[in-house]
Amino acid sequence: MKRIHYASGSVLTGDAIADVLVKYAAALATNTAAAEVHAPAILETGEVGEIVMLLGPASQIMAESEHFEGPELLDDDFVNGLDDRVAALGPRRATFVRLGTESMDDLDVDML
Repeated sequence: MKRIHYASGSVLTGDAIADVLVKYAAALATNTAAAEVHAPAILETGEVGEIVMLLGPASQIMAESEHFEGPELLDDDFVNGLDDRVAALGPRRATFVRLGTESMDDLDVDML
């Protein structure tokens, strides 16, 4: 399990959940973007619940390993969904352009 330190508090969650939250926060910061994230966590009562985090360019988030007597908190749907959001933020890869340059007679391909 990992404890996520965020703003003036912290929350306990599963390793994969914490890792993808940090990765998503970094991707948002790189893109100067922000997002509201509803994440599974262990509440102060010891029960599994949901937290809401606002992640953005100014977010300072840290995750550290912590011993927990209960089972590891897992949520593959959450992790996969957030991984997809990270991938959508980039980095973008160049693609081949089929149309658009053939009408440019003075185009010097060597200068591209």
